[in-house]
Amino acid sequence: MEKMRSLEFDPSLFVGAITSGELTHQYLQRRDDACVLGNLKNLIILDLSNNQLFGLIPCVLGNLKNLSGLGLSNNQLTGSIPSSFGNLRNLQTLFLGDNNLTTEGIPSFICNLTSLEVLNLSRNNLKGKILQCLGNISGLRYVTMSHNNLSGELPPSICNLTSLEILDLDRNHIMGAIPQCFGNMSGHLEVLDMQHNNLSGILPTTFSIGSALRSFNLQGNKLEGKIPRSLENCQRLEVLDLGNNLLNDTFPMWLGTLRELRVLSLRSNKLHGPITTSGSEYMFLEL
Repeated sequence: MEKMRSLEFDPSLFVGAITSGELTHQYLQRRDDACVLGNLKNLIILDLSNNQLFGLIPCVLGNLKNLSGLGLSNNQLTGSIPSSFGNLRNLQTLFLGDNNLTTEGIPSFICNLTSLEVLNLSRNNLKGKILQCLGNISGLRYVTMSHNNLSGELPPSICNLTSLEILDLDRNHIMGAIPQCFGNMSGHLEVLDMQHNNLSGILPTTFSIGSALRSFNLQGNKLEGKIPRSLENCQRLEVLDLGNNLLNDTFPMWLGTLRELRVLSLRSNKLHGPITTSGSEYMFLEL
């Protein structure tokens, strides 16, 4: 069993706490010796997602130093993320979403996971600021921390993540201005979702030609100023939602040149001016 390299379980197979225990087909049975899971030193993938596990995440999982994938999403786990997870230097995917994890701030040892590509902490009760050091995990491709209680400002270091494809921070309490360098990320960033926060100031103005951006959602913030004309460079854009902000501009008919645009929401702003011009029948063809 110590040579096992992958361990996965079907949804709803297990009910109970992850204790110092022995896995059976129906439950996790407590034992007095070391946790069986913690002894599987050759394990590469451990996926216990979509079960009914509750209680604390056992710190012995941090002994599995060969893990490249760890999935505990969609359970009923509580408490904090064990500091022993900082030992998992080979970890590439970490799924902890859809639990009841609580911590004051995202733990800094997450930044020790320099091989990480996918980080899912969504739908928990995490508080505090987004770590500045996240920008040092150069291989991050997918980051979602939506539906938490995160606060503070967006760290500009996120712009260092040149492999990032999806950034989902919606429904938190993040405040302050969006760093202008976020526009420079559009060459590789495909999804940017920061709806329902407390962001203010102006939108990034530096969206580049050849942008990879497909979905851009900033609904329900306090953003001001104009809709940047550089969004015209985002020719792959399918969803643009800037509704429920404080934008003050003429209606951006030029968005009609975005051939892939299928969803456009600009409601509850301060837009003004005509919404039809000569030739407009050839614009917004996918809406």
